[in-house]
Amino acid sequence: MKTSENLFDREAVSQTEKAYVALEELIVTGELPPGSQWSENALSERLGIGRSPIRDALQKLAFQRLVHIAPRQGIFISEIDYQGQLQIIQSRREIEKLIVAQAALCATPQERAGMSQLIAELEHLKEQKDMRRYMRVHFNLTRQVGNASRNSYAAEFYAMLQTLARRFLYFHQDRYPSLAKICDLHINQLNAIIGGSPEAAREAAVMRNDYAEERARNILMELIASSAVTVSINNRQ
Repeated sequence: MKTSENLFDREAVSQTEKAYVALEELIVTGELPPGSQWSENALSERLGIGRSPIRDALQKLAFQRLVHIAPRQGIFISEIDYQGQLQIIQSRREIEKLIVAQAALCATPQERAGMSQLIAELEHLKEQKDMRRYMRVHFNLTRQVGNASRNSYAAEFYAMLQTLARRFLYFHQDRYPSLAKICDLHINQLNAIIGGSPEAAREAAVMRNDYAEERARNILMELIASSAVTVSINNRQ
């Protein structure tokens, strides 16, 4: 296997799931750069995983808008959608309130214990910034909370929005000297779920997305001012 670090440092059982978590991380962190072109063979060789699991994983990544599969041409890594970043967060804002409220009501004792472990990891990240490690914690957090909501349809859409937002954050991590604020917002949300309070969980979700939207808006305005990107910023309705 030719990837760096422990790409499978997230829950993965099947070969398809291993292919998915590895490819998702490589795309989110830019090791598979936006706009780059790949073949199934090249990705299979890079990960040391067969073409069939790679193909299945790519279908999921295509649904999440991280790749575009062009017949007879290959796999293209999607560009970051700067125009859509605020829409991504605005959409996540509403679905996250549903997800966390349901998780607060439906999570099992085992799932709540797993969330307590995530809190411990987030506390560590408050003290020592490690954006790649945060990406992995965020991935597992999304999965655990989504599973606990007992709504697979909402959880799947939520995961897609989280992935797109996570990628944007990673590419602009230099604007976040510390992860303390982000981690505290996650911790407040997880504590509300663990405590079985849907109202507190929804309130924590609103606060987290308010912060994320404000930060994304500021980043986009900076990029526009520097002519790095050209987008139209509209006020939230």
